[in-house]
Amino acid sequence: MDIQWFPGHMLKTQRLIQEHRSQVDVFLEVVDARAPMATANPLLLELIGNKPRVILLNKIDLADPQVTSAWKAWFELQADTKAVLISCTERKNLPGILTAVNELCRDKKWYGLRKVRGMIVGVPNVGKSSLINALVGAKKASVAPKPGHTKGLQRINIAEKFDLFDTPGILWHKFEDPAVGQRLAFLGSVKDEILSVSDLVRELVTGVTRLYPKAFASYWDQPVDPEAEATEVFARIEGWGLRRGMLAKGGIVDYDRAFQSLLAEYRTGKLGRFSLERPPRPIQESK
Repeated sequence: MDIQWFPGHMLKTQRLIQEHRSQVDVFLEVVDARAPMATANPLLLELIGNKPRVILLNKIDLADPQVTSAWKAWFELQADTKAVLISCTERKNLPGILTAVNELCRDKKWYGLRKVRGMIVGVPNVGKSSLINALVGAKKASVAPKPGHTKGLQRINIAEKFDLFDTPGILWHKFEDPAVGQRLAFLGSVKDEILSVSDLVRELVTGVTRLYPKAFASYWDQPVDPEAEATEVFARIEGWGLRRGMLAKGGIVDYDRAFQSLLAEYRTGKLGRFSLERPPRPIQESK
């Protein structure tokens, strides 16, 4: 299932980042804790240059806690990088963001003489605007549960000694690995309108089952074999729709509703706390 999406405004975002980079002291990259690699835009490494970076692993309330801790350790092996585990919806560990920013900037000659200037970046729908609103305690950034909502650059006062630029979500031109496009789609970082939701949900069920064999035990009677044919996975989802009463005329399953509902329940954590990725190699081998 090959997924590609790069609307025109994302090219504008690249230019905005480049034009304002000289004014920025530290970049805050928001990623989804369930898939930190897929939601870490490879273009940003070039756009950020040698600036310090704080990786904000958001939505930890939806991710596997043990896996998330491993990701934090892996990211912090990189130079001039701090990783902070946060949840905007539950307002978890937000003070840790300013702590990480200050630690990265404390040895700069200008530190303490003026405000720290940050820029928040990331792919669509990882929670950048929700994060800003949580930090300032008011609705300063417009929020919507769909990708491509923020359109322009916003400068927001976060704290007495910290200003932050908010940027629109930015993807890259081509997902070389089809699995990356799928994970972005699972998380809602790609517009659902360009997708086959039925194919997407079948891939989601298969992928999550491979990582968590008992993930759907409470949703259908028999476990799904990760190597099962699509028809078997489809049958499980059909049974799930029947038990949920998702019926169309004639008493048959409303498949569109069943697929949409299952996808929504994964995205909101109602299915459980399942991470889609592990760090590329064991922590001890990365040192």
